[in-house]
Amino acid sequence: MLALLVANLKIMVRDRQALFWALAFPLILVMVFGVFEVGGPGSADLAIIDHANSPLSRELQSKLAEIDYLNINRQYVSQAEAQEALKDGDLEYLLVIPRGMTELSRPLASPNRNSDGVGSTHPDEPVSLTIYYDVNNEVGNQLVIETIRHFLDEENLRLIGSPPPPLNLVPREVQVRKVEYFDVLLIGLVGMGMMTNSIIFIAVKISMYRNQAILKRMLVTPLKVRNYFASEVLAHLLLTLVQTAVVIGVGVFVFGASIYGNVLWVFIIVAFANTIFLNIGFIISGWANSPRAASGMGNAVAIPMMFFSGTFFPTSSLPAFLPELVQVLPLTPMLDAMRGVAIDGLGLWQVWQELAMLAGWLVVSSAVAVKLFRFG
Repeated sequence: MLALLVANLKIMVRDRQALFWALAFPLILVMVFGVFEVGGPGSADLAIIDHANSPLSRELQSKLAEIDYLNINRQYVSQAEAQEALKDGDLEYLLVIPRGMTELSRPLASPNRNSDGVGSTHPDEPVSLTIYYDVNNEVGNQLVIETIRHFLDEENLRLIGSPPPPLNLVPREVQVRKVEYFDVLLIGLVGMGMMTNSIIFIAVKISMYRNQAILKRMLVTPLKVRNYFASEVLAHLLLTLVQTAVVIGVGVFVFGASIYGNVLWVFIIVAFANTIFLNIGFIISGWANSPRAASGMGNAVAIPMMFFSGTFFPTSSLPAFLPELVQVLPLTPMLDAMRGVAIDGLGLWQVWQELAMLAGWLVVSSAVAVKLFRFG
């Protein structure tokens, strides 16, 4: 028994690649989970339409922009455009500042005279700012509304110091198409399953065939090498499509997930991206010296990509420059494209940028796989 134990330990030590990935892989997971800011409250996407464009309204926007929790979205220039984005789920909150706020920005040293020397410097009725929000997010709504009210209360004290307050916030609910976390996660699980199966399975399989000299024997048979690899790719493609159908079917019919778009586009994107991850598997098999090493290397490539590309958490949870950096990973545009067609109801032509990135990955990975692949 002791001799067998020693022999097994020697085998493990001699397999340097497998030993390295066995030790490095847990450290990679620690690093992956360590960089995600999953403990914080997240952020709220707020657009501001300023019809007043006065010193007071600009001051209010400046103060709101200083709050870390609020992400001020400045891409919308019209109220109609912002409200449409809110209904589509592309925007979380919309604050509309009315033109009446211009009057309140004037000096209030003489409360009974205006700039013409007649009447009041502020209207008899309070100026109402309107906050539009998604009715589904109860906790976030309360936090954002109370935050804006806090700043308006400060301005009210500075402007007048007594009731009625010149500034008032009017919350208005907007019925937004409800997208649950599980709806987003389901698409991530489809991509994750396809990626891990394609990379790890093909890497281990080809590495095992090389160690057993099966690939070398294949060269002396009448079987054309290209036919063998074409059959491998097609077999994995069929398995991937079945896997996708099972995952989506269970998610929708058993756990109640919602697919708002054309599910056929999801299968097309999966089939397109599958070849990329198979190429990565072939590349790893060319580097690995043993099936165990191929398995470790495959996991080391697939699992960090799984977390960084937004399978479970949004990439916006990553700190610093990482949200932009992970866009170059092949799984990121794949998940973005699938969620665009499945959840946002987009057509394939509307996710052309993601598909173009995948096409670039297909060309590069194919060239590298052909260059690095070896039969013995």
